[in-house]
Amino acid sequence: GIGMGWVSLFDPQQLALLLGRKDLLTKQPRSRPGRRTKFINPTMNLFTYRPTLRLITLLLGLITSAFATPPPVSDFVRRPEIASAEISEDGRYVSFLTPSKKDYFDLNIYDTQSKESKLLDLGGEEVMQYQWIDAHRIVLTTSRRPAYRFRQQVLDVSLGKVTGNLTYRFDKGIFGYAESVPQVISSLRSDPNLFTAWFADFDGGRKGLATISLNLQPKGGTGHDNSRYSVKNWIDLPPGEFHGVSTDKEGEIRVVNIYQGKKMRLYYRATPAAVWAELPLDFETTTILGFTDDPDFLYAAHYSSESKSSRLHRYRISTNDLGPALFEDPIYSMSEAEFLSVRQPGGKSRPLTLSYHRDVFSQRSLDPAFTEVQAAINAKLPGRLNTIHSCDQSLRRFVIGSTNGREPERFVVYDHTDKSMLPLAAPTPWFKPAEMSVQRPIKFTARDGLPLEGYLSLPAPAADGRKPPLVVYAHGGPWARDTWRFDRRVQLLTSRGYAVFQPNYRGSTGYSKAVSKDDDFEFRKMHDDVTDGVKFLVAQGVVDGNRLAIFGGSFGGFLAVAGAAFEPDLYRCAITFAGVFDWKQLIRQSWAQSDDDQFNYDYLIKKLGDPATQEARFEQNSPIQHVAAIKARVFVIHGKLDTTVDYRQSTKLLSQLAAHKVPHDKLFFDTEVHGFIERENEQKYLEAVEKFLARYL
Repeated sequence: GIGMGWVSLFDPQQLALLLGRKDLLTKQPRSRPGRRTKFINPTMNLFTYRPTLRLITLLLGLITSAFATPPPVSDFVRRPEIASAEISEDGRYVSFLTPSKKDYFDLNIYDTQSKESKLLDLGGEEVMQYQWIDAHRIVLTTSRRPAYRFRQQVLDVSLGKVTGNLTYRFDKGIFGYAESVPQVISSLRSDPNLFTAWFADFDGGRKGLATISLNLQPKGGTGHDNSRYSVKNWIDLPPGEFHGVSTDKEGEIRVVNIYQGKKMRLYYRATPAAVWAELPLDFETTTILGFTDDPDFLYAAHYSSESKSSRLHRYRISTNDLGPALFEDPIYSMSEAEFLSVRQPGGKSRPLTLSYHRDVFSQRSLDPAFTEVQAAINAKLPGRLNTIHSCDQSLRRFVIGSTNGREPERFVVYDHTDKSMLPLAAPTPWFKPAEMSVQRPIKFTARDGLPLEGYLSLPAPAADGRKPPLVVYAHGGPWARDTWRFDRRVQLLTSRGYAVFQPNYRGSTGYSKAVSKDDDFEFRKMHDDVTDGVKFLVAQGVVDGNRLAIFGGSFGGFLAVAGAAFEPDLYRCAITFAGVFDWKQLIRQSWAQSDDDQFNYDYLIKKLGDPATQEARFEQNSPIQHVAAIKARVFVIHGKLDTTVDYRQSTKLLSQLAAHKVPHDKLFFDTEVHGFIERENEQKYLEAVEKFLARYL
């Protein structure tokens, strides 16, 4: 629940020194962009580096005390005590999640008028995710094991009860439990009973976009044969393969992505009655970020031939005119930037901030009133990165996430009228922040001269003064990136005495064209970037160059085995989870899935080439062809329900490792997908990783 007392805050100078950021000593702390909850998909993340790493090692050593007894692995998979705090648009209610007795969360509501906090009784439903849709209603995504997951319901907070079900029928899916047929996309402001949804076709019924109505609920609901009973009308789409939508602040679908004629096309309509018109935009260079109140304009991020990175534009639809750049950062991209805005009582939108990832998170004010609020919050919470996640229409009450890097964000409710702050409970009280590590942004240069970034987390200094062993923890994607945050798995590794390096190799999103776009399918170059970052750290004398390991999942799993195969004398051991080792096999898998996703298959052929005619390229990129060179011990882990990367990638790798007498271990999960949905399995996974590293690193 709500608690008034939490530990004293970091000294503002201390955090600046920890990060090597002199700008934090004189400017407002850069903060983390608001994480606005999205509806869950049931079928599927400019400063110059000056201080030397040796100095940073010494500084962190002075601040970080050694663990007497490291926390157990179970502590690193526990649900936080407080998660996902948001405020209603009228500012009356603050919602937040607390751990349920089983797998997920309970929903709590704090009433700012009565000053009371209440845990809502959902009759055994556990909350997986939620989203406010107006001043008093929330859409909940819930689970009731073992019957189903991903049920979506409408909760009226003012009444304290569920007032409508958006999904009644459930069909058994690939996860081994029931899942709902429709996927809710948005709530329509024009009518509180209307929503938009996408219907899958795996139950044999019609698929497509539709407007659904709560007024069409059948009596009894559960077990109703027709899962499309709630459809008020179907939304006609241009012909082709559907690949997503963009909605405006009213919940109306304004843009659809359609793969048609070997091209991903973006179609636009100003109103639900308008005809779809294709926008002359290339999805590879232009990303739609949001809509303005004027239907002839939208906000877009665009990579142009003359710019170093993608820039923010106000695009005019009628004339196909991007206009001048509104904002740009030559090092970081606007392609994943987000607007925080509020819907005014009259319906107009009020943009407040533009948020995007730099080396540390940045939330830039677009409104003078919001600038004043940011300054007041930073003055009350000095030396921390303070992010405003949500606020009410009047800009009176705000939900803030505040962190010093040694713990997850702490949520605070700030009232700008009386300048009061109401902190929620600490998210992970079982950890001692002083014993946690802090990610340190670093810069390094690839062998071809390309400047790159990453994060280094250091453990407490060893009692004997030895340099720590290093675990390279490579992100997946590769079209993703690591960001500055409290990472549970990194903290687990540093608590065991390992330094952790998270490289943002080329192809990682959020950077300039040279980093994120030019070589986004050059997998061997990405591997080389990771190698160059590791060798940089060794040369700086920060880590023990004789005790190096590489660890990653998905594309990071590829990088782990690539590191062992292509740099056989660099690493002692490698850990791969759900990795790709044979790119020909991934092409074959994509072909098998092309009835539902022709775009993915065609795009891979376009970018990777055809295995039948470019065999040399596939062999060069596929570490399974180079297993004989591996000297490190390899730990192979995979979930057997993975539809993103077929687990036979891992069984084939195991066969090759055995054939070439490469020492290895394996761990498979019968009920996991491309990641972990069961906490028990995740704990088993991390315990196995811990034991493997303790033995072989």
